[in-house]
Amino acid sequence: MKWKKKDGSIVVIMEHGEDFLENIKKLIESPELPELAVVITALGMLNDVEMGYFDGEKYEVHRLPEPAELLGISGLITKETDPPYHFHVTLGEKDGGVTGGHLLKGRVWNTVEMVLLVEEIKLRRVPLRNLKLLDFS
Repeated sequence: MKWKKKDGSIVVIMEHGEDFLENIKKLIESPELPELAVVITALGMLNDVEMGYFDGEKYEVHRLPEPAELLGISGLITKETDPPYHFHVTLGEKDGGVTGGHLLKGRVWNTVEMVLLVEEIKLRRVPLRNLKLLDFS
């Protein structure tokens, strides 16, 4: 993975075989990353994906072992929360089908190119029932 920050944006380029979420953790550890980064756009492909559907109590896990086009991703990267990221993905399958959910696992296939908007807003997660809701610090 390589990335570059300028003004209020970060461009991230991930390479084939890299673990998407491990790369995000490395990015979070950088002192150059502000408190909050919002995914503006990302494209590329993911492989060996696990996505979750939250039923109000737990995640129902769906696996997509074959490479799929990353059609869309939305999410936040936050230094002070647990977990420190929250992503939802939409993936295009080889047969033209589309699937999506909460990203739990995925490896980069070919490449992922992502743009982040960075902010100095400190966030935290507060428990409510079975959820950890985002809140301002």
